[in-house]
Amino acid sequence: MHAVPWRIRRSIPAGPAPWKAMAEDWGLDSRLLRLAWLRGVDHSHALAWRLDSSWARSTDPHLLPGVDQAVARIRKAIEAREPIVVYGDYDVDGVTATALLVRTLEKLGADASFFIPNRFSDGYGLHLDCIQELKATRNPGLLISVDCGVRSVAEVKASAELGIDWVITDHHALGAELPPACAVVHPHLEDYSNRYLAGVGVAFKLAQALLGAVPHPVGVDAAFLDGLLKLVAIGTVADVMPLVDENALLVRRGLDSLAGKNGPGLAALLRAAKKEGALGAQDIAFGLAPRLNAVGRMGGAEDAVRLLLTRDVNEAETLMVRVEALNLERRAIQQGLAERLPPAAGDAFDLVLDPTAHKGVIGIVAGHRMRATGRPAGVCTVLEGVAHCSLRAPEGYDLGELLALAQPFILSGGGHRVAAGLSFEASRFAFVRQALQRGAAAQAEGRELPPLLLDGLPSELPQDTDLARLEPFGQGFAPPLARLEGTVEASTVFGAGHWKLRMAGQADPLTWFAGTARPDQPKVGDWMHLAAAPQGSARWGRSWLVDSVLGEAVP
Repeated sequence: MHAVPWRIRRSIPAGPAPWKAMAEDWGLDSRLLRLAWLRGVDHSHALAWRLDSSWARSTDPHLLPGVDQAVARIRKAIEAREPIVVYGDYDVDGVTATALLVRTLEKLGADASFFIPNRFSDGYGLHLDCIQELKATRNPGLLISVDCGVRSVAEVKASAELGIDWVITDHHALGAELPPACAVVHPHLEDYSNRYLAGVGVAFKLAQALLGAVPHPVGVDAAFLDGLLKLVAIGTVADVMPLVDENALLVRRGLDSLAGKNGPGLAALLRAAKKEGALGAQDIAFGLAPRLNAVGRMGGAEDAVRLLLTRDVNEAETLMVRVEALNLERRAIQQGLAERLPPAAGDAFDLVLDPTAHKGVIGIVAGHRMRATGRPAGVCTVLEGVAHCSLRAPEGYDLGELLALAQPFILSGGGHRVAAGLSFEASRFAFVRQALQRGAAAQAEGRELPPLLLDGLPSELPQDTDLARLEPFGQGFAPPLARLEGTVEASTVFGAGHWKLRMAGQADPLTWFAGTARPDQPKVGDWMHLAAAPQGSARWGRSWLVDSVLGEAVP
């Protein structure tokens, strides 16, 4: 494994510490404010999203484009007792958004149910055959999309002929034309202040407006909405949306709520993930989200929604057993695929195809390959002669531009700048790979492998109890990463090829997971230079999670 070049996250000028004033304003350990400053926070007021996340700082939901029209149509449906179906998506963002909106509609007395398309038989987004089946079986007067639909112009037009209205709520990239729905609620329309809302965040704003809890909720409305923010936190973190500004506030309040009393489904999910007490965003990313995601990855995601909605303890336990079994199956399939794929060849875009790959895990494996090489990666499978691919790219690339270059060869494609999917006739694999490689090479021209950004030595990081004050850590506000070096004093194997290390001069143990790119197992006496993230535990104390082997420092 290659050693990664590194540097301190931000150049610290000579003279008085630039974070000193913030430390005095908030009365906190200067090491904590140093960490915030390294992430681009220069002024005390910018920290309020995290350190003082009051409702008064949140944005009035009626400012979100499309909300007023959506509220009017939904209230009309509730008053007329029209059946309403929430049409979601099978990833965690879609599942949490679906549960959130169903819970809100139930509170308002609506005749509401939900539908999640199947990843394998339906695929992402709105599908006319699914809409026709819903018409035949449930006869809804109104369909509300969450986390999908903004590009589904033809499907919404066809729905009108069936006598079905749509409210579209989404956060994905806009197309050239908006669907002709009663309302399109989207943070990229007009000049809305929070363009980083996840699909569940958009659904939350709609829910707040439906409840009339504006401009800011109080009393029982505030308590109910704080409960919904548990779902917002899970979906936003899982969808890797930037945890800055209002997103930081929403997720922080959600994390605080998760640390309190939870319904049967969330309580079962937390027990399965072995999470207790105060949570951080990384507990969601690596504990809660993979379990919910596994349901949609292995088939239909309805059980994930049911788990989040159930009020019955016995049903929650039954559903959680299914969810955990699917998660274990997903892990085994994912590991098998990763082991049989060829290693990355050094291409500008690492695109590989395995015709037997399970469609539900190709995105995870693509992400692992991308992180190991620092270049865009994609993994494809083949179903009925069509290649289905999941693509991942590091910051600095734009998969949307790359998909545009491959447009002559692809059947469908879309997503975000750093995560996308596409499909094409399998016989055209070589052409698609060549187009993506040329585009990635052009985007990377003159661009060296970016250095790993570190926060300094372990002594320069605050204690874990102080670190929690800056939650949520994640996209846009990176988790702490320290530089450790020394000789190995102990090296042991545990689980499926994971390592535990002790290093001279480092009181706390290090964990090195098998999924992380790494050399052969270190031996006692080996000198190591590593990047590692602090892992605090009330029960076990601090340990370190190894991220990378470090090479030379760069300016």
